[in-house]
Amino acid sequence: MPTPDHHRRPARQTGSTPRQGGPTNTPTNDWRCTRCDKLLGVFRDGGMHLRFARGHEYFVGFPVVATCRGCGTLNQTTAPMR
Repeated sequence: MPTPDHHRRPARQTGSTPRQGGPTNTPTNDWRCTRCDKLLGVFRDGGMHLRFARGHEYFVGFPVVATCRGCGTLNQTTAPMR
């Protein structure tokens, strides 16, 4: 269960709108949480590379759905933007 976030601040304060479940127009391969901007995975070789604590790593296809370990938000992406 995620920690209550009533006392938390966002990881990064920017003037832009939240991301919508996929990479933005910037040249990055990172997939980040739409709420707290925590790194969820990396787009690599046509798939998604996910890494968790204690050495658990996965390379999965699309669509990808993941719960953010930081804030508990459910995130989804269907494919990397080209």
